[in-house]
Amino acid sequence: MKLTKFLIIVFIAGCLWTGCTEDPPPALSYKDREVIDSLFRAKVDTLRPLYDSLCVVRTDSMVKRNVDSIMQVRLGEIERYLERIKAEENQ
Repeated sequence: MKLTKFLIIVFIAGCLWTGCTEDPPPALSYKDREVIDSLFRAKVDTLRPLYDSLCVVRTDSMVKRNVDSIMQVRLGEIERYLERIKAEENQ
């Protein structure tokens, strides 16, 4: 009796354990890969100019923002340095 209960519990636990695993990734055949590859090549050529222009716009704004940030840090360093020099002169 105890053995059958144990086996039932082990069976149910095994079923639950295997049910929680992820499905394997889908396997594509050679023909599927060929079709996907040709579709990708056709679309990437039409979208490349758009991506390039977005990259240029984003790069310009990022450079400008980073330069502003660096300038703020450097100006803060210069101000602290000047304050330290003034404090040393007053002593």
